[in-house]
Amino acid sequence: MKFTPEQIASTGGRRAATFYALDREVLAVAVERIDGWCAYIGAVPGINHTMEFMMVAQHGSKLPKPLAIVMFPQYIGEPYAH
Repeated sequence: MKFTPEQIASTGGRRAATFYALDREVLAVAVERIDGWCAYIGAVPGINHTMEFMMVAQHGSKLPKPLAIVMFPQYIGEPYAH
């Protein structure tokens, strides 16, 4: 999902995200950034994931690279941002 210019500004330069639900109230989010990509996990209300993933992108806990690659294999070979 591509971010709007306003979302890019509010997320510190993040450009796009991929997310999926681990549970109704837990999302994993992979975020593409200028310096690579990174993945976050976080709790959400579980009402509208399409809106809630931004909360995880902004405030979620960063996943360690080995776990992030298992969850988002499409990013294998891409630099993992610090």
